[in-house]
Amino acid sequence: MTADAAENSTENSTENSTENSTEDVTEDVAEGVVATRFGKVVDLGLVAIVGVWHLGLDSMRVLKSWPVYEPPAVAAGAWLALTLIQTVGSVLLLRSALGARTARILAGAALVTGVVAATAYPPGGAISDASWAWNTVGWFGMLLLMRRPLWELITLLGANTAVTVGFLAADGALDHVTLSRLLASVYVTAGIQLTFAYLVRQLDDGAREATEIAAAQAEHLARATADETVHTERRRRYAYLRIRVEPLLRGLAESRLDPSDTVVRRRAAVEAARLRRLFVETDDTPHPLLHELRACADVAERRGVRVTLLSYGELPDLPPAVRRELAEGTLLVLATAVTRARLTVVTTPEEVAVSVVADAAAGTRGEPTGLLTTSSTYDQEEEQLWWETRWPLSPAP
Repeated sequence: MTADAAENSTENSTENSTENSTEDVTEDVAEGVVATRFGKVVDLGLVAIVGVWHLGLDSMRVLKSWPVYEPPAVAAGAWLALTLIQTVGSVLLLRSALGARTARILAGAALVTGVVAATAYPPGGAISDASWAWNTVGWFGMLLLMRRPLWELITLLGANTAVTVGFLAADGALDHVTLSRLLASVYVTAGIQLTFAYLVRQLDDGAREATEIAAAQAEHLARATADETVHTERRRRYAYLRIRVEPLLRGLAESRLDPSDTVVRRRAAVEAARLRRLFVETDDTPHPLLHELRACADVAERRGVRVTLLSYGELPDLPPAVRRELAEGTLLVLATAVTRARLTVVTTPEEVAVSVVADAAAGTRGEPTGLLTTSSTYDQEEEQLWWETRWPLSPAP
């Protein structure tokens, strides 16, 4: 395989990996974290407003007007029913579990309860100090229908007003003065509620737009980071190919190196194994180290070497540079093995150890780097080399 082919293979793997990272970052931001948190604050504020209105203001008005209700038990029952509706609606809203059907049912129940409460008012008292349920039903509509289309809230407010007009007409109290008071009350109360609904929708749109902008910026940053990662990997691979592989290929092409020479053949086997490991370094696998060691073993098996790979313990996530160093000594031994090799990976809470036993040349050695420690023994009677590389998972005491 040529150097260009090696570059293309590893570059495609790196680009796929970084592209997946970009999509993950963008997807996380696109979930609308900003808009969701803002919506929670608005919902919490609305629950607080309705709670103070009903449990505070309504309670005082019911107690103050208790003697004029006929019968008082109807007013008390309506107040308790609205308290139950408020509690259920608030809990569902704060848990983001208030569906369209449930919201409409609860809003309808609030409207019916308001009608029941109005039956206990004194004659002509539908817009008096005793008429506590009319405004409350409107605020309950805000609580339950805020996230629904605006026409649903307008319909509820219209029906609530129509109920009040109906009771006034039934009591014969719908004169010019009462009608003027009713229109003023509708203008103020419904106006405040509709304005509140409009402002919340505008703020929701602003939060959604801010989320989209943040998502676009995050995507741009993630793609820039991915491009930089690809560029860095490309430079590293080019440097490796230029320093290690190019001289070998050039020497063979210019007949300065003899393919039949044992040293040249071992050198070619080593570089082939390194390239094979480089190809799979960015593959998405559950156990990258075993995957890379298996790739090195494949190169040896193609030369007729019988390779056994064993693993004990649960491998942790290791950085590519650490995996590269752990595999280097094994790679050198496999490249010079003649007929057999046994690889063993042992993971303990303290370290990861990679060892290989093979009928390799006694002079095969690698240089440890960083925190890696190595051990090697050559058995002259069995003519086999044992090599082990260890990486500490926890610092020594």
